[in-house]
Amino acid sequence: MIRSTATLLLMTLALGPSAALAGLEVCNDTEVLQAVAIGYQRGGDKISEGWWTIEPDSCQTPLARDLAGGQIYLHAKSPDPLPARTGAEFCTSESRFTIVNSDDCIVLGHQIALFHAIPVEEGQAHVTVQLSELSEPDAAMTLVRDDAVFQSCQPADEEGALTCSFHAGGIRYEINADTPAPVLEFLGELAPATPLAVTGTVTALDDIVASVTLSKAQSRPETPADKMLMLLQGEWVSVDDPNEHLTISGSERTGHYDGSDTGTDYLSLQESCDDETGVGPYLRATDRAHGDVYCYAIETLDATDLSLFYLPRGNLLEYQRAE
Repeated sequence: MIRSTATLLLMTLALGPSAALAGLEVCNDTEVLQAVAIGYQRGGDKISEGWWTIEPDSCQTPLARDLAGGQIYLHAKSPDPLPARTGAEFCTSESRFTIVNSDDCIVLGHQIALFHAIPVEEGQAHVTVQLSELSEPDAAMTLVRDDAVFQSCQPADEEGALTCSFHAGGIRYEINADTPAPVLEFLGELAPATPLAVTGTVTALDDIVASVTLSKAQSRPETPADKMLMLLQGEWVSVDDPNEHLTISGSERTGHYDGSDTGTDYLSLQESCDDETGVGPYLRATDRAHGDVYCYAIETLDATDLSLFYLPRGNLLEYQRAE
């Protein structure tokens, strides 16, 4: 899986009516191959498109039209991973894509990336952007989620400071130390899988992990998906192979085989999963290490039994709660 690991940063803008062509020109002044995606508004639609491959010391024009003073957003990724930065959130895909008005990227099978905002003045027809080394972001993204699920809090140091996390929209959010102490203290009293509503500012975002400073966190009413997630909590043993165990805590599933960890996935419960849109609900699992996505149709879930259809193969995986 190709993962988005760097946000395009604006280093140089070459402006003016002397430009030969109207539009957005992106030039790669780095030493590595870059792939670029763009985001913009058209009428009432929020649109993202990609990818344009740009060799070092060359340029591409992903948007060849008069920019007309509208806001443009850019994102770049390269084989040489770079830290993610902040900006505006758009959907992306692994292959060539055009995505219109996709407000819930993960549920619809897309990925999320942060795009750097490129200012365009009124009447300006052409902008040239140079890609170079990352610098500090000039904007942060406001986060407001009423579908968050608490994950955990752990002591960060001997003085008792907490590092906490939650999941929302298929992303694991790790809470910064800048979060006010009362918010962290509230979170520190919660059990994994507690439904939350949160407000804050995202300071960094990769494909499936983000950093956030929270200004507010509070409990919210349970949804049917929350109730199912609560039933999933705990340890499960494979009916076919007792050496295989699953431990689900909050929105994270860790596999064990014969006592050894086999990896951790980030979970979300939803009515569709990538290309699977039949009768739900579905369990969507994203591998923490590589970002690979696995879809399961939930056949049975109660206090003692769990059975999942692994898609698209359709083989049945059966588990019983560990005693």
